[in-house]
Amino acid sequence: MRMPDPRDPGHHRKHRPGQPRTARKAKRKANKKDNPLRRPADRLRVLVNVLLVVLLIIGLPLAGWGAGTLTYDHYQGVVHSQNLGKHQVTAHLTANASRLVPGAVPGGAVGSAPVSWTDGSGTHTGRTIVVEGQKKGAAIRVWVDRTDRITLPPENSSVGLTSGVTAGIVAASTAAVLVSGAALGFHRSLDRRLDARWDKEWAEVEPKWSHRSDR
Repeated sequence: MRMPDPRDPGHHRKHRPGQPRTARKAKRKANKKDNPLRRPADRLRVLVNVLLVVLLIIGLPLAGWGAGTLTYDHYQGVVHSQNLGKHQVTAHLTANASRLVPGAVPGGAVGSAPVSWTDGSGTHTGRTIVVEGQKKGAAIRVWVDRTDRITLPPENSSVGLTSGVTAGIVAASTAAVLVSGAALGFHRSLDRRLDARWDKEWAEVEPKWSHRSDR
């Protein structure tokens, strides 16, 4: 049995088991752009897949960022307009608290009581929420608006931030579903047209191959 010569350059070449060299050459040729077996529809399919990847990588973050930013800016404007003119004043209870709700807060109850306060525009009255133990004459801090009416404390930006993040996630997810659905619809439509063309061409060629046209 002849032993391989180590000096032979071919001795050091590696061959993949189970895959003949001719098959590898045919595979490389099939992957070339000038492959005659590659149909225009195949090139179109590749192009659509590339565009889909680009949209998923670049378009989805942009869609999420845009929707989130718009939503956050909107809520910031709303919060700013609602908080505009709100300020705290020191008011005094003009009567004991009434309509107490037991256990509304840890260790006590919550109710309402009439209060009054005085500022540069005069004396004002209103009704606010108080806790158990506050009696007539007790001093409390309340929030009032520009019209000197008792109002809720100012809202912070956490609501706008949460809404912006939620809107961004929803927008990105919706865009992903729409893009993926459009790509899937395109591929299915293309497959149906290719199948129809194949059936038509086969109907023309098959009689010649089977010699049925000579009968």
